[in-house]
Amino acid sequence: MDWVVLDMEASPMTKQDALHMLQGLEGSTCAALIRVPFLDQHLIEHALDMGARGVVVPKVNTADEAERAVRACRFPPQGNRGINPVRASGYFSDVPGYLRRANAETVCVLQIESAEAVERADEIAAVEGADVLFMGMGDLSMALGQPTVMTGPAMDRARAAVLSAAHDHGKRAGIFAYSLELAKEYVAEGFDMIAFGNDIKLFREAVQASLGMLH
Repeated sequence: MDWVVLDMEASPMTKQDALHMLQGLEGSTCAALIRVPFLDQHLIEHALDMGARGVVVPKVNTADEAERAVRACRFPPQGNRGINPVRASGYFSDVPGYLRRANAETVCVLQIESAEAVERADEIAAVEGADVLFMGMGDLSMALGQPTVMTGPAMDRARAAVLSAAHDHGKRAGIFAYSLELAKEYVAEGFDMIAFGNDIKLFREAVQASLGMLH
């Protein structure tokens, strides 16, 4: 896997849990991103200070919100991130080096998961420092009036709008795929970052497949 999201929005994960997972991923080629519970300067700073390669910010609906998220991810003058990169700087062993690298190496992922966000996707993608527009398909399906249904004309239009907006502004487009079949379709459409499951879903599917082989 190229990347993984440690989800502090929808799971009971604590800051200590996230720290232990970041430690477990240390030295691997899998980039660890943290999805913060909501758009908040402190939460974003803390996730990055712990050593996350970037953050996923949920429910970004406007360019102003995108700007706030970006500025929280970047040290001055590009942003207003506070300087306390505890684990990120090797427990203060190389603060100057980390500060030189951090703005260029930190990934800011903005979640598009409402009808308003889709409509404003071009404005959001135009924000300097926004790296990825990532479609949260569960909440988006609800917002479009078709809960848990990931296909159909409304979804097709939404994906096309976000994909076009991201690529038009030189940004990456991401999406959560609720099945491997959908993941393949999203690859063909041109999405750059695709999440295809979570730990609970993948574990359940593995158990079901194993049980199926025994019967």
